[in-house]
Amino acid sequence: MEEVKLLMQDETSRKYFSRSTKRIANLFIKNILKTLKEFNAKSILDIGCGTGYITKKIKDSLDVEIVGCDINTNRLSIASKLFGEELVTADITELPFKDSSFDAVIALEIIEHLNDVNAAISEIKRVSKNYVIITVPNEPFFRLANFLRGKNIKTFGNIPDHIHQFNKHSLEKALSKHFSKVQVKNNAIFWIMAISELYEERI
Repeated sequence: MEEVKLLMQDETSRKYFSRSTKRIANLFIKNILKTLKEFNAKSILDIGCGTGYITKKIKDSLDVEIVGCDINTNRLSIASKLFGEELVTADITELPFKDSSFDAVIALEIIEHLNDVNAAISEIKRVSKNYVIITVPNEPFFRLANFLRGKNIKTFGNIPDHIHQFNKHSLEKALSKHFSKVQVKNNAIFWIMAISELYEERI
């Protein structure tokens, strides 16, 4: 119960417990877990892990070595109190890891917030050995859903710090500059998930 109280204080974690969003948000996590399980990755980096809620879900469900990193020290403090996972304060454009450090790297709902998307994707690719998962809100459906439930009315459903909006086509176009193999698909209706494979490029 104390865990839920702490997480509910954070805007990005609230959706996992709110009555109106809990079901769809947890379906989102289920699809991430299913994809990571198919990779059979032994080491994972969760970029932008925030309060560590998904990081912990991955750790418990897949029994992998996982590191969470985020630039927000307040959210990392919550993650440390609740989950005690290996956590690192880091900027996505300057990750403190060697090349090909992790079997898989995930960045869930991160790049839509960034000024320099290309710099971030380059770093994500650099530290991954085999796989990359990137998720973003599926526009315009994400904004429409927010608007209809009375959230961010003044911005027509758009969260103010979402600098970029993506659909399947624009996400694939952005990632194809960096990866030769990209698969983009829906994840729980309101998000899209891009899977990029690197092991063939590393040969």
